[in-house]
Amino acid sequence: MKSEKTGVTLIGVGGIGSNLLGSIAPAISSGPLVESLGGISLRVMDSDTVEARNLLMGQRFRQSDVGKKKVDAIRDAVVDFEGGLLDVISIPKDVRSPADIPDSDIVIVCVDNMDARRVVHRMEAPWLDLRCSGDGYIAIDHRVDRGVLATLTEGQNGHGSCQLEGWESGFVQSGYIAAAAHGYQWLIAALRQMDGIASSTLPNPRSSSVTFGILGNLALEGVV
Repeated sequence: MKSEKTGVTLIGVGGIGSNLLGSIAPAISSGPLVESLGGISLRVMDSDTVEARNLLMGQRFRQSDVGKKKVDAIRDAVVDFEGGLLDVISIPKDVRSPADIPDSDIVIVCVDNMDARRVVHRMEAPWLDLRCSGDGYIAIDHRVDRGVLATLTEGQNGHGSCQLEGWESGFVQSGYIAAAAHGYQWLIAALRQMDGIASSTLPNPRSSSVTFGILGNLALEGVV
């Protein structure tokens, strides 16, 4: 067992991040894997406040959360899973430089901000970048070819919604859930790899749609 908890940082708890955290918290709160890793210290970062419209957009908040910081509201929602093996730490701030991110073993970014994504992409720790558009999502991680990564990141605006116009009613929620499901599987597999389980395999970086299925896998670094 590790002497210190394994550090996981989740950046952004909007449509994707709130659904991911709500589903992953029970899974990383107990069990042999979490025990072997010394427990999990889950840091949640987002500067936004819950608005009424967030509830209609598939974000996992309650009416009583409106006006609260998102990180505080989502922590309150999973507080029952905290204990000796899981700490959930809310950090109400944005990521604009490497110094903004706590020392982490794994980082997942789910925020619609290219500056934050670029910071994460430069990290040495395993990372996952989840983005959603309509009922589809794209999952990029530390294994993706740097040339492909550049085409998906460079020249993009610093901030803004990645949603397609007209998809807000009904469809976008399924895209958030699909992206969160990928993130769930990826994080569990990454933790298993960290624990030395050689048979654990990360899901492929990909573009996928609830309606049309997997649209394509992204090229990996060093793989021809």
